[in-house]
Amino acid sequence: MEPLLNQTYVIFDLETTGLDPKIGNSIIEIGAVRMRDGIVLDRFDELIHPDVPVSQEITNITSITNEMLEGKPNEEEVVKKFLSWVKEDEILVAHNAAFDLSFLKMALFKYQLGNLNYDVLDTLGLSRYLEPNERYHNLTVLMERYEIEWEEDKHHRADYDSQGTGLILYEMLKRLDRRGIQSKEELFKIPKIFLNKRV
Repeated sequence: MEPLLNQTYVIFDLETTGLDPKIGNSIIEIGAVRMRDGIVLDRFDELIHPDVPVSQEITNITSITNEMLEGKPNEEEVVKKFLSWVKEDEILVAHNAAFDLSFLKMALFKYQLGNLNYDVLDTLGLSRYLEPNERYHNLTVLMERYEIEWEEDKHHRADYDSQGTGLILYEMLKRLDRRGIQSKEELFKIPKIFLNKRV
C-alpha cells in the first residue's frame, strides 16, 4: 500500500441552489480534480440545469447565473458522469464534506443510482484534528495558513475550490506523514475524518 502522501485523490466540490437537499435544493455544478503529489492530473467540471431558477443570492455567492445554466444537462446525467469519472479505488475528498455528501447522496436516492461506495475524507475535520487550537478552518483561512496562492474572487466555483482543497490536502498529508500517520488504516482511527466508507 502506498503512503497516504503518494496516493491519488479526487477532490470535489458542489455548488447548489440552496443549503438543504431535503427541501428540494439541488446541484448546479460539480467540479473535481484528480491529484497526486500535489499535482493536478485531470479535471471534471460540469454545470447543471436545475428544475427551478437560481436565486440572486446564489448567483451572488457562486457567480453562476440562470443564463449560464440554459441548455446544460440535468442533475442525474451529471452525477452519473461524475461517478463514472471517479475510479473504483480512489479516495474522494471535500471540504466540509457533510454538505457535499448530503446533496450527492440525495441525488443517488432520487435517481435510484445505488449507494456511494467510496471513502470520503473531510478536510474540515482533518484541519480540526491537525490544528485543534485554531478557531477558523474555512478554505480562505487555510489557504493563508498554508501559504497557498488564492484568488478570493474565484472562491465558490466548484472547480477552483476543488483545486484549492487539493493543495490544502497535500500540505495536511505532509503534516500527517511527519506525525507517523502514513496509511489509510491509521487515518481511519481518527474520528470525524472519514464521513463515508467504502464497503
